Amino acid sequence: MKLLILSLVVILFCIEPGCKKKAEENQVDLDQINVDNSNDYRYIFRDRIKEEKIQDDKNRKKTFNK
Repeated sequence: MKLLILSLVVILFCIEPGCKKKAEENQVDLDQINVDNSNDYRYIFRDRIKEEKIQDDKNRKKTFNK
């Protein structure tokens, strides 16, 4: 019985790190790089700005619902 419990605990500790949310990899869109190897800076923070706007909209909805 102790062996069974110990094995379950070990299995849980082995599985737990695989369930974490993985960090985003830094990637550059091909749209951001121009032909002359310069950057088009409007693409750099496009995704971050979208996420922040969605979060702000959610927070605004929560304040009006109270």
